[in-house]
Amino acid sequence: MISWVVILGLVGVQAVLALRIIPVYLNYSSVRTVMNELPQAPEVRNASVKTLDELFRKRLKINNLYELARDKEAFQFKKTAGGYTLVANYEERGPIVGNLEFVATFKHQVEIRTR
Repeated sequence: MISWVVILGLVGVQAVLALRIIPVYLNYSSVRTVMNELPQAPEVRNASVKTLDELFRKRLKINNLYELARDKEAFQFKKTAGGYTLVANYEERGPIVGNLEFVATFKHQVEIRTR
């Protein structure tokens, strides 16, 4: 009987972890999709950094990523020969149980040719 309680306790802990952490990775998957699709957009041709930033943040909002769309430090455009590099470097924090928290760090970059 005690072994069943222990097993159910472990399954419960894993379920709580999954319910807290999986949405963070789903958000990151959406960010990667938006970033990878941005270079194929027709609006990118001859676009300025401001236009690219507005277009990118608009697409984040469409994907219901409002917090990330407001975070100016999470996404940076760097000038390269023939275009820009969009660099995502951010972390998400969340509670697990009580005062126990998790931190997930994400990094991704994509080349955007504007010429």
